[in-house]
Formats: sequence, C-alpha cells, structure tokens
Amino acid sequence: MADIRTIIFWLIGTVCLFFGALIAGAVEPTIGSTTTSIMMAYALSFILILLGGMFWISTAILQAEEEE
Repeated sequence: MADIRTIIFWLIGTVCLFFGALIAGAVEPTIGSTTTSIMMAYALSFILILLGGMFWISTAILQAEEEE
C-alpha cells in the first residue's frame, strides 16, 4: 500500500511533467519574442520535465523499498 509521501511525490511529478510539456508545446517564435526568451522557455520546460522524472523515480524507489 502506498503511503502519503509516495502519493504526494507522484502528484508533484505529474504536475511538473504537465507544465513542462505545456510550456514546450506552446513556444512559438512570433513577432516580439526574442531568441533569449524562447531559449529560456525551452530551458524551463526541460528542467520541469527532468524534475518530474526525478519525482517519479523517487516514487518507484520508495515503492520498491516498501515491497521488501
């Protein structure tokens, strides 16, 4: 059975992945956007996706340790 910490880590990871994908999918080079702002948006989305993966891996490790 999953404890509350596992569920919270799973939800935080899901939110991070969602917002990372949302930002990455919405970036468009339009009039008024600079190269720096586009690169910052991609960097932020990449960091959020990595952070979400880290939370999901932590959840998997917690579940594996709990089963032992």
